[in-house]
Amino acid sequence: MTNAHPAFRQAEKHFKNRATHALPALRNVPPALCRPVLDLSRPDSCEDDEVWLAGWWGRAYEPPVTGQRPRKTKERPRGERAPHPNHEAEGVRSISLADGKIGYVVSDGCVLIPGHFDTAAQEALLTASLAEYTRPPNPLSLDTHYALPINMFELYASAPDRPVLPRHLELDEDERASRTEEAQRTAGTRPLIETAPAFTMGFDEVKRRNATWTGDAMSLKAGTKSVGALMKEIRWANLGWVYQWSTKSYDFSTDTPIPFPPDLAKQCREVVNIVPWDQVYAGTEAENTPNFAAWSEDYEPDTGIVNFYQLNDTLMAHVDRSELDNSRPLVSISLGHAALFLLGSGDRADPPRPLILRSGDVLIMSGRGRQAYHGVPRILEDSLPAHLRPREDDSPTLAAVKRWISTARINVNARQVFPPGFKPVA
Repeated sequence: MTNAHPAFRQAEKHFKNRATHALPALRNVPPALCRPVLDLSRPDSCEDDEVWLAGWWGRAYEPPVTGQRPRKTKERPRGERAPHPNHEAEGVRSISLADGKIGYVVSDGCVLIPGHFDTAAQEALLTASLAEYTRPPNPLSLDTHYALPINMFELYASAPDRPVLPRHLELDEDERASRTEEAQRTAGTRPLIETAPAFTMGFDEVKRRNATWTGDAMSLKAGTKSVGALMKEIRWANLGWVYQWSTKSYDFSTDTPIPFPPDLAKQCREVVNIVPWDQVYAGTEAENTPNFAAWSEDYEPDTGIVNFYQLNDTLMAHVDRSELDNSRPLVSISLGHAALFLLGSGDRADPPRPLILRSGDVLIMSGRGRQAYHGVPRILEDSLPAHLRPREDDSPTLAAVKRWISTARINVNARQVFPPGFKPVA
């Protein structure tokens, strides 16, 4: 019987499967599901490889048997690390970066830079993500539902048991009754949003469609929780231009966005500038080649999302298409536990390329690569690198950062909403 799901969905289901205690196979996965798993930033020695030590390379794919339930097991044999696939056969090209390191062109317009950020830089980015980027005026995923203290992470470090009240407790009786009635009326009717790409609609149309947006509805059932519990429930922080998740577009109701962190913008510009884009786009048709020569002068990230993953979290296949320039670089930084990242094409029927992204890795998506489906079906449990584990000389803040990341992963991604020279008018 032919599987009704496209290849990308089948690959997602395979890697996120938790029907047994065994880890999903990374070796010998059928090409109908995905291409061979690439782990381009793994250490030379097995003993230094947290992914291998955790047993992620221990299983080879076995086709499911119809009518037979998966065998429950807690065994995690390490086995032998799979050899690197033949890069040339897999269409992967290595390129020399301006800082002397090696990068890899893993798909059209997509460059993976293994281990770009060293230990000190990773610690600084983790600290900024948790302690700075979670502060106002940056919106957080929980803002709609909870009256969050402005110093959430400071309290996580010093007073994690402090209670935080849900916003619905602030409502008077009439407002609560009105919102309850509206929630009952719209229960189960949440529409699936299929928004046209912003670069085809244009600024004025995006702005017009968002004019009636009044924000997401708060939960009327949320209970009081501790700061420590809520710090584990935060799913994202928004930097710069505010992204409206329910409309899949940016809020252009103001001329001036929330300031984007200058240090992060500088790091993103630097990483874009070390890539030899002429080599990345060598052989690419002119109509599919962006004006990369200008990026060294005018690439300016002005929006971003910090994704906070707990070990059971996933990110389903999607395409980022809310920016008005759909070809400029999206810089994605991995921190903490490793993740299995699926990078596809513009068609979910095409088998995706699985990449293991480790702490300190940077993936840049540009050009046609910006229109490729991608997602994170699995955070690799027990893969936290040794350099992010607690040390006796850690400061109190760094100790709290390491306590949070001990069961988590952070992805910081930055992008540019507008083409150079474009001036939005609210």
